Amino acid sequence: MTLTCLFDINETVLDLSALDGLFTELFGDPQSRTLWFAQTLQNAMTAELCGRHAPFEAQGQAALDMIAARLGRTLAAADKQRVADALKRLPAHADVRAGLDFARAQGVRCIAFSNNARAATQAQLEYAGLSDAFADILSAEDAGASKPVTATYRQAAASLGQPTEGLWLIAVHAWDIAGAQAAGFRGALLQRRPEQVANPLAPPLVTAGTLQEAVARILAHEGRS
Repeated sequence: MTLTCLFDINETVLDLSALDGLFTELFGDPQSRTLWFAQTLQNAMTAELCGRHAPFEAQGQAALDMIAARLGRTLAAADKQRVADALKRLPAHADVRAGLDFARAQGVRCIAFSNNARAATQAQLEYAGLSDAFADILSAEDAGASKPVTATYRQAAASLGQPTEGLWLIAVHAWDIAGAQAAGFRGALLQRRPEQVANPLAPPLVTAGTLQEAVARILAHEGRS
């Protein structure tokens, strides 16, 4: 059976640090991009816990207003549109192309899996030059929820026509790994930075420092190396 790996997109495949200059310009704080993405995730997870799902892009726009209020700034609609546009023009991390090429050479089916809408993810991958690297693009929105809600991973598995236990998720986020494994997936945590640590209450089956290393360790775990 073909080995299928799902790849988280924002931060795992695409480098959000490319937004740092724009966020510093808008907010006057070099840490504002990090604050914003953390707030976006908090917004999305809070909404799911409260049973009030909203699209991930809307959660990000709300987070912009929240960070602006926190930092004493006022954003115009045009400023928020600049961020939305910039999110579609992110580069891939330096290790991504080699990792995806290695995976495909080993017969791995690579699937993009994001909280963003499918069209937004498609635009991101086209800009990053990665459209050819993925066999399909899946969105958590198909389940009417955001990761790490269990339904999002099960919907992804259903879309692929595969049982959850036959699928792997590769991500830099411990919360994403936890959600995937709770749904029956196997998890591979990518640790490019020191803060990208595993959750000891939901440890990944695989950890690695680069995408190619993650794929190699998955193959070894599956007895295919």
